[in-house]
Amino acid sequence: MLSACKPQSPFLLQLSKLIILNSGMICNSNFYDRAEVIQTANRLTRHGDVLCSLCGGSLIVHGSYVRHTRDERGERHDGWIAQGHCFACNIYPSLIPNFLMSYKHYKTEVIESAVLEAEEQVSLKSCPADNSTIRRWVKQFRRRGGQAVGWLLSILCLVYERHISTIELQNKGLMKQLERLARELPIPRIATVIGTVNVILTRHNFGYL
Repeated sequence: MLSACKPQSPFLLQLSKLIILNSGMICNSNFYDRAEVIQTANRLTRHGDVLCSLCGGSLIVHGSYVRHTRDERGERHDGWIAQGHCFACNIYPSLIPNFLMSYKHYKTEVIESAVLEAEEQVSLKSCPADNSTIRRWVKQFRRRGGQAVGWLLSILCLVYERHISTIELQNKGLMKQLERLARELPIPRIATVIGTVNVILTRHNFGYL
């Protein structure tokens, strides 16, 4: 149940350690089109949807670079990632689309499916990654997922002055908790929970999964 939650202090952003991720406006097909990636990144930065991870100020699009990803069959695809620039801080954050994860080669949906299998202890479908890679994904999600729950609760409270009772989140797995909290925040529907949460956290400079 939602209720009012008065912020205890002005919203202080954890800005010093974050890599910028952007929203789901860059779709899978546009990932392969450098001009479209740049155009979308320009739109996001102009509208203030993506801000500097150090000062919270405006970014401009500096350029782009090639990055590969792997799909649910393990097949490799090469695409483009836009790179921003903050003149004040002189940093160059990558603007990563929501269907990818920072420092991960597999698409977000592949990683989320493997993590969900481990969390619910069921076998949903075969994952092309090797077992050691999947174990790393699960370990990282368990560590960062718990942090992300707290970050989302803070954003709801401090930014939107709303509160979800922790009782409602009890007896739910981390993925279900994140899904429940993400529904309360104003963001376009995205296919994956992890992608949605990463967009929310990045917009508020809290971190990423």
